[in-house]
Amino acid sequence: YVESEKVLCFHGPLIYEAKILKCKRFNKNSPTPNKGPHYFVHYRGWKSTWDEWVHQDRILKWDEKNLAVQRKLMAEHRATTGKDRDDMERKHEREKRPLPAQRMSKEPLPKEVNPPKEAKQSKREPRVKKAVKEEEGYGAELFNWNPPAKRKVEVKLVVPDVLKAFLVDDWEAVTRNGQLVPLPRQPCVDDLLMEFREVIWSMPASSSPSKRDENLSLFLIGIKTYFEQALGTHLLYRFERPQYADVLRRYAYGPDVPAEQVKTNSKLYGAEHLLRLLGKC
Repeated sequence: YVESEKVLCFHGPLIYEAKILKCKRFNKNSPTPNKGPHYFVHYRGWKSTWDEWVHQDRILKWDEKNLAVQRKLMAEHRATTGKDRDDMERKHEREKRPLPAQRMSKEPLPKEVNPPKEAKQSKREPRVKKAVKEEEGYGAELFNWNPPAKRKVEVKLVVPDVLKAFLVDDWEAVTRNGQLVPLPRQPCVDDLLMEFREVIWSMPASSSPSKRDENLSLFLIGIKTYFEQALGTHLLYRFERPQYADVLRRYAYGPDVPAEQVKTNSKLYGAEHLLRLLGKC
């Protein structure tokens, strides 16, 4: 392949039209896990931020045979996504249908012309309970009181488009180029949350300062706790897991780590992984 050549290039499960901008052979410091010839390509119709170095295994010649493969993969992808969409719609329809017990509960019950004697006796029971409550004294009216359920407070975080672009670049750097974030990260997540708190405190309060400080502290504690629990299970790509195990062994759970020097996830990781968490909220 040569520069300015029109080619087909794999990106994920599909094939896209691309143009070769640069050619280079990498034996060391390869931008991908593979060594050898690499090509810096631009995908037609995509922004230049998607330009990337790819190994020659991902590039195909521009000919009728490969174009037919491209059309076949695209058709299979559309059929699969369309089938999944139909299955989801049918699932939602089933969930909307009332259950047999729900349908029966909506039907009016027949009125009894002559209620049985047991029903008359049951009406006297509240009088007995009332008499017992009156004897119990103050606070007896709370005998059968059920406290109202607390309303769940939800906080919706809006991630700007600029930060979403950083998430895409982060994904490509790790999964495509095999690049890892150096750890421990500075500033770490703890430092970023504290800096965010200082910025909020410097702004004029829309409500009472004490209420704002209380809500802000609870919010930051929640974000930090969520990050600590979610990092190892939801925020790491497959290539980052060996690094995560090594970092924990050196700074957290290793036999040579003193108890007073143990570092948590929020002390080891930084803005890149915190942004992944915010993108999931």
